[in-house]
Amino acid sequence: MRINLPRRGRIVAGGMLRVGTPLEDYRKEYGIWVKREDLSCPPPGPPFSKTRGVYARILQRPEYIIGVLDTYHSQAGHAVARACQILGKKCLNFYPEYKHEPGPRLPQLRARSLGAEIIGLPAGRSCILFHQARKETEKLGGYMMPNALKLDESIEETSNEVPSIRFNQVIIPASSGTIAAGVIRGLGVGPRYIVHLGYSRPHGEVLKYLEQKSKVRGADIQIIDEGYSYKDKAKDGPTPPWPCNPYYDLKAFRWWILNGFETNADNLFWNIG
Repeated sequence: MRINLPRRGRIVAGGMLRVGTPLEDYRKEYGIWVKREDLSCPPPGPPFSKTRGVYARILQRPEYIIGVLDTYHSQAGHAVARACQILGKKCLNFYPEYKHEPGPRLPQLRARSLGAEIIGLPAGRSCILFHQARKETEKLGGYMMPNALKLDESIEETSNEVPSIRFNQVIIPASSGTIAAGVIRGLGVGPRYIVHLGYSRPHGEVLKYLEQKSKVRGADIQIIDEGYSYKDKAKDGPTPPWPCNPYYDLKAFRWWILNGFETNADNLFWNIG
């Protein structure tokens, strides 16, 4: 059964964003409702809910050139390239090149198909690559998008997408935690939040970021860390009928099925795309 939110999937931002993605009922099969945020950005943009806020941030910038850094499996460049295409701006998509895997990967090729200029950098720590990319972008008079697309606009837009149904638990796949912060801001204190990390990092830093950015104090947040490295895909296991990113959503889904599955409570799975 599919339940559409009141705004009924309206397309906005020049065709880049869908406001009101579906909420689908999979309680019988998996014990969860699924918020289909993989549908937040229609093609030719990426199925990636961090795009919420990308258009708004680029729209307010006066610069013609917009830089963005991809990581190994990032869709950031694809998202920024789509916004730049709509707004008539130039996207510089920087990405790490690995010795064993030279050249652009699929997300960069998709960004290039939308008009982005793709620029390879020798692989290294993300913070160092970001500094290099920002230096090159600003040298040309451009604006560099924040690393990992940590955008307050995305947090706010995500908070506006929360359903009106009451939930006992909310399962949220997490990279930077930006989407999770938006969900927590929208739903507030009440549900138990299960934040599943796509890759390991200090839990205290994640919790601090979620509290600071959600602006919600006292939320019940459980961090799930299965020890994944950044490049790891999900362990073998069941696959749902909706699209699941193998680096984030699928890991969280398989953890839920093996460790948390229950059908006697209203549980929400936030499929970030």
